[in-house]
Amino acid sequence: MTRIGILRLNEKPQFRDKIACVVAASMGFETFFFRPQDVDFDSRMIQAQHFLDDEWQPSFVEFPDVIYNHLPLTEEQKQLFKRLAQEIPFTTHRIGNKNVVLKRLAQDGTFRDNLIPMHRVRKGADLLPLLERYGRVIFKPANGKQGQRIYTMEQKGNDSFDFRHLLENMNYTKGELIDRIEEETKRNPMIVQPFIASQTIHGHSYCMRIHVAKGAGGKWKLVKFFPFVSNNNQESVSHLSHGAFSTTRMDIFMQQNYPETHHEVTRKIVDFARRFPAYFESFYAYPLDALGIDVGIGADGNLYIYEVNSLPGTRYVEFQAEYLAIQYCDHLARQKSSPEVNGLTAGWMKEQIEA
Repeated sequence: MTRIGILRLNEKPQFRDKIACVVAASMGFETFFFRPQDVDFDSRMIQAQHFLDDEWQPSFVEFPDVIYNHLPLTEEQKQLFKRLAQEIPFTTHRIGNKNVVLKRLAQDGTFRDNLIPMHRVRKGADLLPLLERYGRVIFKPANGKQGQRIYTMEQKGNDSFDFRHLLENMNYTKGELIDRIEEETKRNPMIVQPFIASQTIHGHSYCMRIHVAKGAGGKWKLVKFFPFVSNNNQESVSHLSHGAFSTTRMDIFMQQNYPETHHEVTRKIVDFARRFPAYFESFYAYPLDALGIDVGIGADGNLYIYEVNSLPGTRYVEFQAEYLAIQYCDHLARQKSSPEVNGLTAGWMKEQIEA
């Protein structure tokens, strides 16, 4: 019987963890929840929680066959994860700096038509020629999280620049803009891309989340694709953490927003979801388990990759995501080996390139 340990950073199990345990039980697997602080390497025991009779019950268990994990944040957590990974396969690994990821995709060229040009900004003056070239741009961290610090910029006159974040719109002179860019680049590596307008028929910005994951036999599957739609048509960027809303009734959404071409656009999304995951995974020295690919759909009907995320959120798709995750856990456990190289603390591409 496969034994699955659900390793999370949150103090208490979440609803998705209950779903995972129920699904695992239906497949005949033992599953338990634990945290980094629950592991005792000296006794090789874990202070775990089993979901039984609709409640979490504490118990002490031996190390599992496979670990269904979150990703470590602190240095202490990283060391513990790496130590466990020396003998137990983990499901989830990092994909690394998004700047590096997109650059690697551009170098290969297979999905060139789906890529938005990307430029690293190291100082304020780097931005000005890009604004002149593209007119309107997105300015964001190379390693963004939950849509934080994503800005749009546009030149309005010889010495007038719009700098927008959510509904806050500031107007800067050239000198003020350069100072703001310098301030942002000191905090994190930043990139600039031309703005791609992906909008509903009512003028609301949206991006399409394509959630893919591995299931039985380690095969990639399309979990779901659905939009994040800005709830205000004055916002140029949509993200759930900014209050965007979503729908999983994709038939209605596509028919309303692409009345003449909804079959063709849907076909493009499904075909992309079928081809992209295995191609993307081939760059890494370890297996990936799930990806959240955010794409925009331009006025030309083409798909444009905004970013690729590991450990995608499962809101709206919890049962489908957990069902596949447990199947994949069983697949990893049956391999009877742990990876020599893991991506628990940093993305590790087979071919290293500069950010």
